[in-house]
Amino acid sequence: MILNITAAIASSLGIIVVYCHGLHGVHGRSYLSLTLGIISWFAADLTLAYYYFALGIEEQILVSVTDVLWFIGYLFLAAHLFTVLRFIRSKIKLMTVILTSIVTLLFITYIVNNLFPSSHTEGDFTAFVVTITYPILDLMLFVPSMIILISLRKDDVQSIPWILSSLSLLVNAVADEGYVIDFVNGRLQNLLFWNIFYVTDFIIMVGALFWYYRYHVSPERRKMKITG
Repeated sequence: MILNITAAIASSLGIIVVYCHGLHGVHGRSYLSLTLGIISWFAADLTLAYYYFALGIEEQILVSVTDVLWFIGYLFLAAHLFTVLRFIRSKIKLMTVILTSIVTLLFITYIVNNLFPSSHTEGDFTAFVVTITYPILDLMLFVPSMIILISLRKDDVQSIPWILSSLSLLVNAVADEGYVIDFVNGRLQNLLFWNIFYVTDFIIMVGALFWYYRYHVSPERRKMKITG
């Protein structure tokens, strides 16, 4: 329930930010993609809760409509991150790319060693494809989030919302890999631990969206810009 509450707050703040800012410019496009991604994930979590509480279907089912909603969310969130990367490309240094590549290689090695040998579930090819899709999509969040965090770590306060949103998605990517690996390997007692990370992910995202609203697009802020 806490996860759904934090996701609902993040979705609501995203809608408010997009409404106040509009769809123009880099920020408009990036926050629209971010909001659509958050809403998609929130819808997936709600669907999962409906399956569990209303239908009595547990999360052991590997393939469902929730996977489709999560996949759609990944694409929107990746679009947000790549929009930010395109905007800050002049700040990205070669050493940042090298460092990110090394961390990503270690990340992939860990995934291969812990996930793929266990992901062949009784010949269920669809479940296997869905399972290995998550690590691929997580890399779409992991790599750009790392580059953004490193490139903007010394930037001014104007970049704080992008820093926080990137941190949020990085936390989610790491947690998602841990969750899927434990799930596939039958270590269901560890899933609550990773759910805490998901809640933290949404809390950080709420902070990012609230910061952007409060200090960039709120009516009070706009009034200050006009009178200033």
